[in-house]
This record gives sequence, structure tokens and C-alpha cells, in this order.
Amino acid sequence: MEEKYLSAQQYAVMIFLLLIGSSLVYLTGNVAAQNAWLSTLMGSLFGVYVLYAITRIHELYPGQRITRISTVVLGKFLGTILNCLLFWSVFTILISFLYDIIMLLETIYPLLPRVVLYPLLVLPCCYCLYKGITVLGRLGEIIIVISSIIAVFGIMLALPVFDLSNLKPFGESWRAIVAGTLYAADWPFDEVVILALFLPMVSHLKQNKAKIYSGYFAAVLLLTLLDLTIIAVLGANLTEISLFPLFETSRVIGIENFQRVELLFFMIWFITGIFTILVYYQGMNFIVQDLFALKSNKVVILPLGACLVVFTLYMYPNTVEYALMGFKYIPVYTFPVNLLYPTIILCAAKYQQKRQQQSSSKTNPLQRSTS
Repeated sequence: MEEKYLSAQQYAVMIFLLLIGSSLVYLTGNVAAQNAWLSTLMGSLFGVYVLYAITRIHELYPGQRITRISTVVLGKFLGTILNCLLFWSVFTILISFLYDIIMLLETIYPLLPRVVLYPLLVLPCCYCLYKGITVLGRLGEIIIVISSIIAVFGIMLALPVFDLSNLKPFGESWRAIVAGTLYAADWPFDEVVILALFLPMVSHLKQNKAKIYSGYFAAVLLLTLLDLTIIAVLGANLTEISLFPLFETSRVIGIENFQRVELLFFMIWFITGIFTILVYYQGMNFIVQDLFALKSNKVVILPLGACLVVFTLYMYPNTVEYALMGFKYIPVYTFPVNLLYPTIILCAAKYQQKRQQQSSSKTNPLQRSTS
């Protein structure tokens, strides 16, 4: 286990940046059209449950990573299978994040091939992870200040071009709203399951639970406001056909001589996206460390980085393949895994502790009589 720790505030920042960084590229709940913001709010309830589940598991087994708890409460065989399923979910999501950033960089450096861009992105991430988990927490505290200021500033600039008629009709097509809710639940809210791997490193967690949930709900609020902003500025039809709706929205915004607001959104998009990659990359290292019982996760940083580059090049050779895999097939796997993984472990942990209490009360007649 790592000797360095995260503060509860840094952990809350990680939750905020994870949700923002993984969903700024596209519109959360886009399937619901003008009601995407409603799907975002409803989808966030799934994330609240996942966050509750992982914190509850940590309370039952404090100081242990969830990948180790799974083998304790489910047995080594079933626990390892469950951990492998989580690893593949984390790996595929991380590849999607990596491809998102590369698509963004290709618009700026169109002459650089992807085989060059991928290592240029992965190698700095490897360096950051080698520096330790404390560096990741401090980096998050810096990024959240920059990203929050830019996001609030951008929403304020968009107010003059708001068209509230684009948000009507409200509640139309409940099927689309349900579909958007399930999609938003998978991306980004259920992704907080990755943060279960960081819980043993958080100091004074029990006394600062409110901070953790405040980081989550702050991200939900910001994502909802951004959804409302995008739809109110672009409209549902233009939002649906836009590859990067937030980027298109930022190009519409501008006041007098202050133009090119999209550069500000490019900054927040890039830095939060990189932080999300770092969180998932570190989480993947933790899973591999526990799967192979390694003393340190640093020995797998470079090999996993090479795997990320190769698999991303192979799985997503073009944008069409990415749209097909990333939006149609991958959520069918990641959603149930991210939701059921903490659920199964929590149920097994509660059942095991209940059996231990019953067995201890049978062996201790004094305790049984008092109860």
C-alpha cells in the first residue's frame, strides 16, 4: 500500500475533475435531445449509488483496496474474475479517453500522425504517475481552479445568445429520456467506481464524507448547466449532428473584441481530459498490481502505457469505428460492470460480516443473552 495519502479535499477534487473531464467532449445524455439536461440529472442518481457503495465497502474493510476486498469476501477465484472484468472495463474506457484527446490534438497538429501523438500523450502521463499519488492530488487542486473559472466565465458569456425556445418541448418522448438517462449513468457517472481504488489513501475519510459528495454534486450541477447552455445556444438538431457540441457552442460566443472563446474551452477540455486519463491510468495500475500480487505498481506503468498505444491504434483506426464501438457496443459492457462490481462486493461483504457476527454470538453466550 502507498505510504503517501490524499486529503479528503483532494479526493473530492478528483471526483469533480473525473466527471467533468470524461464528459466535456460530448453532450451527456445527447440521446434525449432538448431534454439531455434532464437525463443528466436522472443519470447522476446511479453515480450517487456507486459512490455510496464504494465508500460503504471501505467502511466495512478500512485500509484495503476494493480489488483485495473482492477476493476476501467472494473467494480468490470469483474475486479475481470480478477484478478482471473491472480491469477490462477500465482499460476500454481509458482507450476511449485517449482517443478523444487525440482527435482534439489532430485539429491542432494535423500533420503529426497518430503513431507519434499517442506516445507524446502517454509518456508525460507515465512520468506523472512515477512521481506518486500525492502529485496527482496536488495537480487536481491546481486544475480545478483554472477549469472552474473558465467554465463559469464561458456560461456567463453564453447568456446573451441563449434561446430558451430550444429547450422546448419539455419531457417529450419519455423513451428518449430513459435512453439518455441510462447513457448518462454509464458515461460519466458510473465511472466513479474507479475511485474506489484510491479510498485507502484518503486521510480522515469518515470525518469528511460531506466533502466527497459535495465534489460529486458540484460536477453534476456544472454538467447540467453546460447541457442547458449547449442546447439553448445550438438547438437540439445542431447539437445532435455536431462532433464536439461544446466546442461549437464556444465558437458562437464572443463579445466585442473578445473573440475565439473556443481557445478557453480547449484549455479546460484538454487539462481536465488529461487528468481523467491520469486517474484511470493509475487505477488500472492498482488493479494489475493486485491481480499479480506485485509489491509496487510502478513496474507496470510503462508496459501498460505501451499496451494503451497499441490497442488504441488497433481498436480505433478511424472516427467511424470509434463512433460505432465507443457509443454503441462498449457501454453495453461497461455499464453493467461498473454498476454491478461494487454492488456484488457490498452485498458479499455485508453477508460475510453478518455471518461473523452470528457465529461470534453463538460462541459467546453472554453476548447472545445481552442481545
